[in-house]
Amino acid sequence: MAFLGSSPYAVQMLTSSLAPSKPIQELQTVKVEELSYTLWPFQQKILSKIGGDTLILGLPTGLGKTYLAGAYLHRESSLKPLRVLFLAPSIPLGVQQALFARRMLNLEEACFISGNTPPEKRKALSVWNVGFAISTPQTFYNDILSPFSLNLEEARKFEEPIGMLAQAFKESGFTFPYNIVIADECQGYIGETDGYSILLSAKACGSRILALSATPQLHAPKRLEELRKVFDQVEVFSVDDPEIKRYVPERVVVLVGVYAPESLLSVYGQLGKVAKQYQRRIREIYGPEHLGKCCKEHRLCVGLLALKMLRFRLVEDGASSVLNYGAWRLNALRQPLKELDGKSIYEVYQQALKEGFNHKIFAAMRILKQELFEKAIVFVESVEAAKQLGAMLQKSHGMEDVAVLVGKGNMTMEQQASALLQFKERARILICTSIGEEGLDIPTADIEVWMDPPSNPKKWIQRFGRILRQPGDKRLARTYALISLRTHEKNKLLSVKKKAEKVYGFTQRLVVKPRAMALPKEQKTITQYMR
Repeated sequence: MAFLGSSPYAVQMLTSSLAPSKPIQELQTVKVEELSYTLWPFQQKILSKIGGDTLILGLPTGLGKTYLAGAYLHRESSLKPLRVLFLAPSIPLGVQQALFARRMLNLEEACFISGNTPPEKRKALSVWNVGFAISTPQTFYNDILSPFSLNLEEARKFEEPIGMLAQAFKESGFTFPYNIVIADECQGYIGETDGYSILLSAKACGSRILALSATPQLHAPKRLEELRKVFDQVEVFSVDDPEIKRYVPERVVVLVGVYAPESLLSVYGQLGKVAKQYQRRIREIYGPEHLGKCCKEHRLCVGLLALKMLRFRLVEDGASSVLNYGAWRLNALRQPLKELDGKSIYEVYQQALKEGFNHKIFAAMRILKQELFEKAIVFVESVEAAKQLGAMLQKSHGMEDVAVLVGKGNMTMEQQASALLQFKERARILICTSIGEEGLDIPTADIEVWMDPPSNPKKWIQRFGRILRQPGDKRLARTYALISLRTHEKNKLLSVKKKAEKVYGFTQRLVVKPRAMALPKEQKTITQYMR
């Protein structure tokens, strides 16, 4: 964190440079004179279809929706200068989109407006007079639409809210301050959200809307009904469309079997037995149907959830990833067992740590050492494992060459944006948790390593899309999925893969590595590593 804060990638300073610094006295407009990139032919075809209010669903992520939006603004502003509002759901993505506008659309006047600038200062600077504003929905809503919160609440109750809102705005003399709205990652906008209120308001005032998403659930009947209130057309394109397929790299998932220490597998097995005992007691006390409710009220139910999570993470992210889990305090894990030669499950876990600090971390490091790549991304569910792997790689590769991205509980949004900028500008390796799976513009990567299998189709598709970029000389997008042998992981991976293919309608080649990766004799114990 100290490195990020004082590095050239410090977004805290960058957000200040991207925000207006002097009062903007008059309404500004922009014209995109020239793009610093070219579109693929399939993107040109989609661009030609955009008219009216359009939602673009690119499946999966990584097919260049933001580049399409930039080309759309280039086309439209050639006819008439525009006032553009670019909505981004988070500060990290907002910073990235501001840099995109300045570097790729050559709009040096593009500004990022967020809560980092206090409301009084935003008002004094007249920030919404800027011609190209990138903002989070909450910031724009608070400054511009909050006076109409009751009107918006009432309008959302109607099947056709646009007409009612248009009348309310007309009577109050309100006009929407931008004539084009780009709504990035709009899957989070549906329902009672600031983003959805902005879309409804823009529509009611006659502003045009282009929304971008990579979430197939937006086709679902309920959501589609909500979307139809805003969008005239929904354009869906998939990586398996023949016209697109030849422009993206071939995709392959390499399933890598990894040996886990016997003591770790013993703990894994015993945790399964304890979980079954909890299930039996829950059935006896609360009835069999209670098991399917994911209850968090009863002590037994909370204990069962904690045990399941501990058991999964133990093998999916390695022994060291669960060092500080509160579940270890459960009495059942501290009792001596005959099956463990009089040791408790927790004592055997401590033994497993000494035998192998983290079998998954070693396997990931070995792949990164053996493979040739310009950029690599390692996905891991556990924050602790991400920190551990990041620290080890930073020690061997250097601080600047390894970026670490974890969730808001451990990094502020500014620090997250700084880590992404570090990966974009310099670092060769990015270690990230699920925060990197959606809604962030992560640069091109040659390879990915999944330390654990994605838990659902959405995670699968979001992870996979991070290496689906314009190929150039890179004809193969490689993903290495690490699977602990003799555990549930292989079945889980194959199950989620099957669901992802069914939901998203595309496939990828699966290769099973013939020989598993063994634990090396020179691997350090956790005690040695911490020293």
